[in-house]
Amino acid sequence: MAPYMPILLITCTVNAAKKPSPTVANSPASVSSASEPSTTVTINGKTMVYPPLDTTPDPNDPVVQEYIKGLNLSSVPNLPRSNGGVPNHLQPTCNSSTQLDPDQGSWTCQKHTASDDIQECPTVGNWGVTYDDGPSESTPQLLDTLDECNLKATFFVVGSRAVSNPGILADAYKRGHNIAVHTWSHPALTSLSNEQVIAELYWTVKAIKDVCGVTPIYYRPPFGDTDNRVRAITRAMGLKTVLWIPTFDSNDWKLVATPPEKDDVVINTFNNWTQIFPTMSTGFIVLQHDLYPQTVAAAIKVLKLAVKVKGLNMTTVPQCVGDTKPYLEVGGSPGQY
Repeated sequence: MAPYMPILLITCTVNAAKKPSPTVANSPASVSSASEPSTTVTINGKTMVYPPLDTTPDPNDPVVQEYIKGLNLSSVPNLPRSNGGVPNHLQPTCNSSTQLDPDQGSWTCQKHTASDDIQECPTVGNWGVTYDDGPSESTPQLLDTLDECNLKATFFVVGSRAVSNPGILADAYKRGHNIAVHTWSHPALTSLSNEQVIAELYWTVKAIKDVCGVTPIYYRPPFGDTDNRVRAITRAMGLKTVLWIPTFDSNDWKLVATPPEKDDVVINTFNNWTQIFPTMSTGFIVLQHDLYPQTVAAAIKVLKLAVKVKGLNMTTVPQCVGDTKPYLEVGGSPGQY
């Protein structure tokens, strides 16, 4: 599993006096020290107000509380939180601070996948192309390369980045890419309370809806960190969990580690995949990132190599599982694909 990909901190105008209205019918929420949303941005010509960037939004915000009232959370099990219940925005660990129930279903610590977790593509040779943590200022270069290769991908966007770079996100959607949820501030979700998990997801869904005009139904937990409690919450919110086969981690996080490695590590990893996928009984989903210039540059090199590999069919995640309706507005049905 890839360690934490640090999130860019981008400053927007602050205005704590205003609150957004609950316009997203099927969306989630989040936790901060502020009692009200306080990031003001202009999206599609309208002034919009969101929580502080890169901080778990306040679950006590009236907008979030109103949304929670409409959720059926009766199936959410009472399971321990990771990290001793202290909210964690770093790579989750499985040390003594993380208590595990036999029924925890932790992907991080027990390598458990639920029957409705999407971790692979059913068809051999199908590659679910994904990029996490953006959109960033480097994302347009990746979009241009995807166009050149006549490919579409799924972008799991961080809500704080979505409202920081709304024009780039809108462009990705207009080019036909699948836009999906990756939380507001990139926490380890299993370390959060139920309401904090909801708040993280609510504001990200709202941001995507505000920018792109559609409500996503696919989401990826940061670090892949989920368990049976978080799964039950996200099901109640109408979101499908997307993970990845651990072997198909691109290792691009090493490019921004200390000290950084050269992009040869990503190319070598890709070359290894080309030897593995023909022997598999399914297709696969890959973990890559579009947050940094280094990871985007590596992703572009991989794309230009991948289109030459016989037997590879690169698609969005919904396409790879046979779903032609990835948003509520086009008839998407959460939990069915």
